[in-house]
Amino acid sequence: MNNGLVEKQSETGDQAPKRAPLLHASGISRRFTDKDATIEVLNDLSVEIGYGETMAVVGESGVGKSTLLHILGTLDPPDSGSVMYKGTNVFEMSGSRIAAFRNAAIGFVFQFHYLLAGFTSLENVMMPGLIAGMKKSGVREDAEAILVRVGLKDRMGHRVSDLSGGEQQRVALARALVRGPDILLADEPTGNLDQRNSAQIHEFLVELNREMGMAMVTVTHNMKLADMMQRRMHIADGRLKQLE
Repeated sequence: MNNGLVEKQSETGDQAPKRAPLLHASGISRRFTDKDATIEVLNDLSVEIGYGETMAVVGESGVGKSTLLHILGTLDPPDSGSVMYKGTNVFEMSGSRIAAFRNAAIGFVFQFHYLLAGFTSLENVMMPGLIAGMKKSGVREDAEAILVRVGLKDRMGHRVSDLSGGEQQRVALARALVRGPDILLADEPTGNLDQRNSAQIHEFLVELNREMGMAMVTVTHNMKLADMMQRRMHIADGRLKQLE
């Protein structure tokens, strides 16, 4: 799989220019103020993620893993620094343009599924496309296809409240992937599941990365999942360091 970081030979034998990364976060800092104390969670942090590349971020609780993921996903801006997607500084966009970009280009999976309990699996997975104003018939077709891929062909019409925990998380994964995002950001995606269901989600993540060619950043305490990623990064003192 081409992760966007490999130099190719041109027909003349010369090396082609190195492809720019999908995502380049540079000089990211984030501080929180609690009463009279200021806590610096991220400190001049930089990271690049290539097309199709997978990366795990590990570290102790409270060191900024989720904060980093929220910034990379354009949910929260950094106090300083830039986040470039395909060469565009996303935080220079208007709020409405960022929201539209996020819905189209970034998929999110969290520890808690955040599904709409009163709706069916299919309706939940259709939501991103409907929000984007896409034609309902096409949105439905895409949602059905991804639900089949994650093993929920027979559960499409079931309400979220009637699904098991593992099934709910697979619906959340399908919703994150239904629009074919460039990158999937997963925050402890199996932290609320038992060992068997966790293993299934881990396999789905790796298989879908290969099939869809999307990049993936996974925040996790689960080293089995981290070991399945191409890169493992440890966050401490507000910065990332690659693990061997």
